[in-house]
Order: sequence, then C-alpha cells, then structure tokens
Amino acid sequence: MSEKPGQISGQGYLEAAVTVSPEHEEMVSNFIIEEIAFGLVTEDLDDLIRIICYIPKDNGSDDKIGRIKKYLALKKILPENLIDERIKTRTIKEIDWISEYQKGFKPVIIDDLVIKTPWDKTEFPDKRIIVIEPKMAFGTGKHETTQLCLRAIKKELKPGMKILDLGTGSGVLSIYSAMLGASEILGLDIDPEAVPNALENAEMNNISDVFEAKTGSMEQVDKKDYYDIVISNLIYDGIVKLFDEFMTALKPGGRMILSGILDNQKNQLAEFIKERTSADIEIMQQNEWLCFILRT
Repeated sequence: MSEKPGQISGQGYLEAAVTVSPEHEEMVSNFIIEEIAFGLVTEDLDDLIRIICYIPKDNGSDDKIGRIKKYLALKKILPENLIDERIKTRTIKEIDWISEYQKGFKPVIIDDLVIKTPWDKTEFPDKRIIVIEPKMAFGTGKHETTQLCLRAIKKELKPGMKILDLGTGSGVLSIYSAMLGASEILGLDIDPEAVPNALENAEMNNISDVFEAKTGSMEQVDKKDYYDIVISNLIYDGIVKLFDEFMTALKPGGRMILSGILDNQKNQLAEFIKERTSADIEIMQQNEWLCFILRT
C-alpha cells in the first residue's frame, strides 16, 4: 500500500536523490512516480536537476533503488560508471510531506511573466502572474519547451484569437493565451488526470469562461479552418504524426507553434514542413530545445 501525505512509515524512509541532465528530468520523474515512490521533489543545480524521492524503509526499498539504477542504464540516461555516483541515499525517520512537496516548486520567471504556486506569497510588481496548482508530472513552466512556447504565444497572439492547445498539461499555455486576450481556447491532453488539473488552474486564474479542456488528441477537434493558433508542445514524432490534422484545424493565414523538438531534429523537421506547406518558418532556441513558429 502506498504511503500518503501525512502518514509515517514505522521504519522511516529511504531518501533517494538522483542527479540527471534537464533533458532527462521528465523521463526519470515519470518512472519514479509510476514505479518507485508516491511523489518527488526536484531541485535545480545550475546545469543539472536533482530528483528526490522518499521510499518507505522496508525489505523492498533496496530493490527499488536497484530498479532506478537499471532504468538509468537501460535508457542510457547515465553511463554505468556514473550511476552510483549520481544516486545518493540516506535513511530518515519522518517526513513533513507538505513541506517537502511545496519546497520543490519555486517561481518561474519568463520575461514579464511569473508562474507560481498558490502557497507562494512572493510579490512580483509589474509582472503578469499565473498561479498553478502543481500535480505530479504536469509541470509549472520550468522546462525550456514550455518557456519557448510562452514566448512564441506572446509574439503571435492578438486579442480575439481562437487557440488550440494540444498537450495542455497544467494548462499554463492556455492560461497565458487567455491573459493576452484569446477569445476561445480548447486544451487537449491524452492523460485523463491532466484535464481536471488544467480546469482547476483555469478557474484559479479566472479564465474558465474562454477555456475548455478534453481528454484525447486531434480526434476531439471537429472544426476545420477554425483556429488562429495551433500550439503543440509534444515531441518530434507526435508533431509529424499529427501535422496534417493541425493544418486542417488551422485558419488560412493562421499560426502554428510547435515545440518539444531537439536541436538535432531541426533540419529533418524543417524539410518535413516545407514538403507540406509554404508557411514562413521562424525557429527559436533555448539550450538544446527548439520551437518552430509557422506563419501560413
């Protein structure tokens, strides 16, 4: 039976801290949440990320550490000679779950925008504020692809536009779109747990009147030539698979914002797009991540 916030394991906990590169943060976090522990905390270490989880100390805790090591090796996230060095463990008696959970979420500042949690009372004068109730694996704007999409939205969105947000997650891109004046937004996500989180965050930021969220992908879109901007913060394969459906949903003269693309995929995706549309392409970059803006 999983430990829940507020419960204490009679034998204490094994704290495991795994240090990986930012590009592997989501993969490792998802694996830990799904296979190893109830929840986790992340910490930024300049160019690395430390992922900390708490495992009830019993006869199976060492086995779970072994599973993390096997996963890191199997997915080639770390070379085998670095795995033991990058996983640190210690036994602790008790956990203040709420404190540990909350301290992992720091405000994210992107130009004139701040994304923060409801319990963060820091003031940010003269900045737009998005308040996000973070859920496991949905993020609060830390990832480069989200930040690139936010900057692209600011560049392209005009008041009154209709927006399709595929892979909406916490809904942060939709919320920002509404703040900038979007009149209608549809958020889609294949994870059924993401949709309630996106709706909760939409209500918290007072944009529920223009935001709708559904579980699923492009099969949920029944309107052609309708959206002024289609946003897809997925991965390369997802973009390629769904690109023709994006074009069908997009108004003539509309914009497409595509992220989740690595630098080494730039030329391949550019060629793919040029074979299907004469749209003008602008490419934005942050570290190894790219965002394509298509202007049709």
